Amino acid sequence: MIGADYVGIGGDFDGVNRVPRGLEDVSKYPELFAELLRSGQWNVQELKNLAGLNMLRVMRQVEKVRDEMRTNGIEPEEHPDSPNDNGNCTSYAFHTEDV
Repeated sequence: MIGADYVGIGGDFDGVNRVPRGLEDVSKYPELFAELLRSGQWNVQELKNLAGLNMLRVMRQVEKVRDEMRTNGIEPEEHPDSPNDNGNCTSYAFHTEDV
């Protein structure tokens, strides 16, 4: 799946050597959105989805799955990221195809 109902935009500019001209930082997002709207290839609702509504929908679904797992007595699993991990990170295992 791909398209306006499945993508989001983020601003991780730390540690990059180059950025596109006109997108030097997140302060340029209004100009990006204006240009996307002007292009005629995106409508206002699609831009709202891109700006954050898609992410909010996904997070609501993740929380729903978490709550269902909790209700069904499924405990979180520990998954250390490295041999030096102290085990403080807790995660739930779930399938994302329902998100």
